[in-house]
Amino acid sequence: MDAEAVFKRYDIRGRYPEELDEKFAERLGKAFGTFVVENDGEKVVVAKDTKESSEDLKKNFVMGLVSTGVDVLDTGTGPTDYAAFSGMKENCFSVMVTSSHMPLEFNGFKFMYPEGNGLLNEDLDKVKDIFREKDFAEDKGEIENIPTRMDRLYRSEILKLISSYENRAELRDITVVLETMGGATSKFLSDLLKEREIDLIDISEKDSPVIDPPNPKPENLDHVEEKVEEEDAYLGLATDLDGDRIAVYYDGKWLEGNQIFNILIKETRPDNIVASVDTSKQVEEMADRADADISYTRVGDPFVIDKTLEEDAELSGEPNGHYCFKELVPYNSGTYAALLLATANYNDLKYMPKRHNLRESVKVQDKHEKMEEVISKVEDRYEVISEVDGVKFRVEDAEVLIRPSGSSHKLRIIVDAGNEKEAEEVLGISEKLVRNS
Repeated sequence: MDAEAVFKRYDIRGRYPEELDEKFAERLGKAFGTFVVENDGEKVVVAKDTKESSEDLKKNFVMGLVSTGVDVLDTGTGPTDYAAFSGMKENCFSVMVTSSHMPLEFNGFKFMYPEGNGLLNEDLDKVKDIFREKDFAEDKGEIENIPTRMDRLYRSEILKLISSYENRAELRDITVVLETMGGATSKFLSDLLKEREIDLIDISEKDSPVIDPPNPKPENLDHVEEKVEEEDAYLGLATDLDGDRIAVYYDGKWLEGNQIFNILIKETRPDNIVASVDTSKQVEEMADRADADISYTRVGDPFVIDKTLEEDAELSGEPNGHYCFKELVPYNSGTYAALLLATANYNDLKYMPKRHNLRESVKVQDKHEKMEEVISKVEDRYEVISEVDGVKFRVEDAEVLIRPSGSSHKLRIIVDAGNEKEAEEVLGISEKLVRNS
């Protein structure tokens, strides 16, 4: 078993069964159980998504866990924020069997701290070292099935929190089209939206994913667009397989992630916001209008949510569709986001700040060496905004982020400008800077 192939930057992902299978899952359970024991833990919450392979992977992972003396609280099927919420309520680590929005041939595992946020790199590396060395703790733990109790608690907590926000659905004839992509949010989201008095058209496959990949990108959601237009619905909502991403279709187009972030700022009125450094300046401008403080951190949800806890921020997010509401749990929740977005006032979009974003990737031989060369040139030529993740700098009125990819030898370029023409010109300048460094 090649740990290097499946232990990724934030989680574990690989092709099933070629790269990870039931035998791998049991050994991983032993490794994570040993990590928990070494950190004075006694129990672990385990949940899974709706993928067929997730059931046997979870079963074998649990076998590995209990062999280390760790007790398992099995919450059954649900989104990843549900697993994190359950672990937070039980004051223990939690694990989700999922490969999120990856193609259906993949599966994997996500790990969360007792506070609810995802494991950081250094702790995932410790789990990998234990996995390699096979020096596992040995004892006998027990298994307790708690889905009924935890389902009820999760639902009631969401409804209690969401009731503090104005529900405008009853003021208008709102129809919403929902696509959960056969994923884990289907367990809760449809019923919760109906509780909000929304006329819901749920076109989701209930029991298992059928859209491959189960990623709520526009190219995978033509049928949602068609249904919204056919039913003259107010908007369409889509979540990914494990429910940590959300997409919104409104007025004939899919909103980009920064626009969704702005809508959520207006809906929740937070005092403190955390965003990944690739977030558009329009979000900062919206935060200013809302009289909220905004802090930036590295790209990647473990870093964003760790910063969320550090700053005690009520709202955090990334332009890829990840949004975290700490009042529920410090983990990205497509379920909670959907409930807020379903009754939001999208007419406000016309008054919100507008920017144009372009993204490009450049293959390089050594991303770390190339990144150092790029930073040196940028520091000589431009005003640097941030070096928290790669380098972010100004080119006239535009902002550019150049950062190393987390998974391949590429440099990512993100340009945020006032209009499309300026964005294209600055992207050309930035690509030349990378290629000539």
